[in-house]
Amino acid sequence: MKTQFPVLLFDFEGTLVDFQWKLKDAARDVKNELRLLGFDPSAWEDNYATLRNQATQFAAQIGLDKRAVIKRLDPIYDQYDQDAATRWAVLPKVKMVLARLKHELQIQIGLTSNIGRRALDEATPRLGLTGFFDVIITRNDVEALKPSGEGVRSALKKLGAKNSDALFVGDSVTDVLAAKDAGVQAAIIQGGESASVALVAAEPSYLWNAIDEIETLYDGGKQTN
Repeated sequence: MKTQFPVLLFDFEGTLVDFQWKLKDAARDVKNELRLLGFDPSAWEDNYATLRNQATQFAAQIGLDKRAVIKRLDPIYDQYDQDAATRWAVLPKVKMVLARLKHELQIQIGLTSNIGRRALDEATPRLGLTGFFDVIITRNDVEALKPSGEGVRSALKKLGAKNSDALFVGDSVTDVLAAKDAGVQAAIIQGGESASVALVAAEPSYLWNAIDEIETLYDGGKQTN
């Protein structure tokens, strides 16, 4: 069988495992830390990822090094990673699909996540996901989190892949925006972070109900009902 995408990049939480991050609590704690650093984030979106992105973007304006800002925020993100990790469970058919992609179809597989390296290094073996990924890009490997496409671009560079070779598979509007920013197509599996109405409005290339619908990309693949 053939596929038009020899490279598949996956988001982690909400895509391969169930979504457990406490988004509102994290945004609150990050904003409080930003105030202590001298920012005024009151008008900034209550989104943990864009809060970090904006802080690094504007750090120099208040006399801070952006790396120092990230270092102050990282413990907060690590705390919420570890909390979510205690509840993560692999979603149905994920291991079967990943095994087929990698071993039968010889697809290059990458992971591009806003989760930190520590949590992913601990979770992937515990959840039986070790060995599937040719490259893993975490929050700690990039300056700008998704919805920036930096992580996707970094994964493609490490794999030596072209934009046209890759499909980014996620569960959120953030994932769609990251894929578009990186110049790759996006496939969304519903049921994760973002509501269906918002996902439709974001206009991903593919909108699926389950991960095994990825087989519709292959010659002879069967459409999931």
